[in-house]
Amino acid sequence: MKSTDTAKRGKLTRRSLLKKSAGAALGAAVASLTGALAARAQVSGLTPDGAVPPNRMPLGALDFLDRKQYIHNMDIVSHLPGAATAGGEPLMAMWAKGKQRMLPTGGGYVDISDAKKPAVAIKGVRGLGFNATVYHAKTKKWIAMCTAAAPLTSATPEFPHGAYDKPLRDRSVNFTGLRGIRTFDVTDPLKPNLLQEFSTGKTGNGTHHNFYDGGQYAYLDCGWDDQLRMENHQRPTSNAIMIVDISDPSAVKEVSKWWVPGQRFGEEAEYKKYIFADDHASWTGNHGALSVPKRVENGGTVGYGGFGAFGMYAMDLRDIKNPKPYGHVQYEFNPLGDIPFHTCYPVIPDPAHPRLSNLVVATHEILEADCRSPYHTPYVVDVKDPRNPKIIGFFPRPAAPSDAPYSDFCFARGRFGSHNTQCWLAPGASKSHIMVMSYFNAGVRVFDISNPAEPKEVAWFVPPRDGEIEKYETWWRGTTEDVFVEWDRNLIWIGTHEGAYCLSCPALGKPITEPTKVARWTVPPCNAGWDDQTAATFYFGRSTSQMG
Repeated sequence: MKSTDTAKRGKLTRRSLLKKSAGAALGAAVASLTGALAARAQVSGLTPDGAVPPNRMPLGALDFLDRKQYIHNMDIVSHLPGAATAGGEPLMAMWAKGKQRMLPTGGGYVDISDAKKPAVAIKGVRGLGFNATVYHAKTKKWIAMCTAAAPLTSATPEFPHGAYDKPLRDRSVNFTGLRGIRTFDVTDPLKPNLLQEFSTGKTGNGTHHNFYDGGQYAYLDCGWDDQLRMENHQRPTSNAIMIVDISDPSAVKEVSKWWVPGQRFGEEAEYKKYIFADDHASWTGNHGALSVPKRVENGGTVGYGGFGAFGMYAMDLRDIKNPKPYGHVQYEFNPLGDIPFHTCYPVIPDPAHPRLSNLVVATHEILEADCRSPYHTPYVVDVKDPRNPKIIGFFPRPAAPSDAPYSDFCFARGRFGSHNTQCWLAPGASKSHIMVMSYFNAGVRVFDISNPAEPKEVAWFVPPRDGEIEKYETWWRGTTEDVFVEWDRNLIWIGTHEGAYCLSCPALGKPITEPTKVARWTVPPCNAGWDDQTAATFYFGRSTSQMG
């Protein structure tokens, strides 16, 4: 009986005692560790690393790229493979002389004079890439002001964390090329002449989406050093505003800088006031410099700039050497991981639409492919009181074509969302109620904003997809990047990753495709005097002033 009871109770041996002692110690250690983790969680949160885009890909995403094109209420006038025209980023892009017209492409220009037969005029010019092309009245020359920047750190399959992957970050941080702007004399666009390479700083990003209308000042979307913080993975550091004097395009001079308080390292007390501080996802910097609807030298006092998660700022430019905010606006439901305020387009009012005065259309840029961050839409902002800008309208979400193999653009592969607007400086008188925007994998979309509180989509074109599904870098941005509207000829040009398209749309009016002289530009006095460069034989031996 005794031995049986002992077996049931468990024999008290040295081994069993040691085992019990070790188990108790382990339990105490676990309890201690759990307590420590619980205590730490009160300080750092339950998941200190957080959860940031890119999120999981939608289950219904296509496993191929759709090669079909889709079009509604538009017609294709022409298609030029292999050369994408620019427009919208920056907000001025056209060169003109007599009946000849050109739009920038990568390192050159496309001749669009005959809209049915666009042709590459020149390409492959080093440094003549992302540029604003405008007429500089003071020197009587066409000037291209071109961006120069360190490489982006966009996430890829090899480096899914972008700037948070050290090898990719090092590629950008150790970039030895120019960070700043280049100015070219493109009076003869077939013989561009480099005037200056202006460095904005050797350790910053350089410049990206600048604003230059041919006047005294240019407004740069600029990272001048490595002390401007960036949460998002696309860049190691962020950009702010630099204003430069470009009276002499061959001798650019810095005038002033401005950044959002808290944006620079060392301003932690200010930065901690933002709910996105240290989220490793938000775009904490400028994108889109300042759009200045009236030149400062002509009495203008305000510019509008997109500062991503910080919001849109209306800037007081009365003292150009000391710019400061009039006011700013943020969207209360800022999505995580994108650029809530990108391009700021001041609507150009016309007599037929007086209610469209004092409005800015601000686009939102999606950064992640396949809707792996929340979809968002552009805004209509009332800036009648620059001290209190107000969001008064949102653009509708584009719907997938009914005959497409996907029910939503989130499934079509690539980015889905707005990017660039039509150019602010363009030929002809703009129709203030028409807004044309590029939408990455949703192509180009045309909206009527007659009622700014409720914009309506009236036309769209989704070009066929290029790239190879096995090669992420060939398709992740979608299709359509840039858009340019010729108001006088009622034509829309879009730049895609495959080439350029010229489109017409009833909302603009009957298209004119033959070569036509520019009679006026959307924003006087921009490009004033450009026609002095028109070939004398075009006016039968007389200059513009003699013709007047």
